[in-house]
Amino acid sequence: MRVNVGRRVGAGLGVVAGAAALVALAAAPAAASPLFDGGGRGPTAEVAVQSAFWDAQITAQSVGFYGECAIVGTPAIFETFNDPNFGHVFRAQLTISCQR
Repeated sequence: MRVNVGRRVGAGLGVVAGAAALVALAAAPAAASPLFDGGGRGPTAEVAVQSAFWDAQITAQSVGFYGECAIVGTPAIFETFNDPNFGHVFRAQLTISCQR
């Protein structure tokens, strides 16, 4: 009878360990590489995108992500012809992912 109880306990521990490993693997990518949004403006689309990248990078650094950053997806670029302060200006919004 002890043999059967031992097998049941061992199988139960194996299921619990497997579930814990799956949770750890699922949580690891999300914890390792969160996403950060940034916005910027400039006289050209390139300057606006660079400004938005720097904005998102500063946000990432404020929570401890000082490694390399990469743009996720496509930056959104908006062109305005009648801005009250700057006239013709570009605005950009983007999302980045950074390493620790």
